[in-house]
Amino acid sequence: MKDWNVTELVEWHRSKSTTAKSTLSSKPKKHPCDYQTFANQLLKQSRLLSQLIASSWLDGDKAKQIREIFNKATGHDDSELRQLLTGKKPNLWEQCIFDDDEIDLYEFKISWNSFEGKLSENAQPLKEQKPPYFTMTLPYPPRPALGEFTVTYEQIEEWVTSTIEEENGVIKNPFPSYPYIPCSSC
Repeated sequence: MKDWNVTELVEWHRSKSTTAKSTLSSKPKKHPCDYQTFANQLLKQSRLLSQLIASSWLDGDKAKQIREIFNKATGHDDSELRQLLTGKKPNLWEQCIFDDDEIDLYEFKISWNSFEGKLSENAQPLKEQKPPYFTMTLPYPPRPALGEFTVTYEQIEEWVTSTIEEENGVIKNPFPSYPYIPCSSC
């Protein structure tokens, strides 16, 4: 498997997208292959994934159910995780992180000992390429011991409930302020 940086991912997307191929010379400002729009979308998704994971560290039935979905996703059936990530479990998580078409590009794996996510290409011969094209490894570390030197329960709640701030289409606050909350960026 190959690890991708954002530039390589944009180039791959351009090579696969017929729309992108036809508009490379005159792409509109908000076209999905526009580097800034694409990178901003990745940052937004990373932030929402981080908030989702942190929400499972809270107390209550919703958090417990989210943890169970992540636990189940480590096997061969990640259908509930996919529903959660597409906003189809609004009683647990209201945000749509991936749309229905986009989520099919990914295979999901859970990493229990990392605070950082990873995006890797699924190596397939060119003639046989079909979704999922990428493996997205989601970090799901255990909640750290709560305290003033790690993270407090209130800081986790603050991150989970904070809103995404954008300025001129660019996310201003994509990462948590507290180092013990996972970043899901790839």
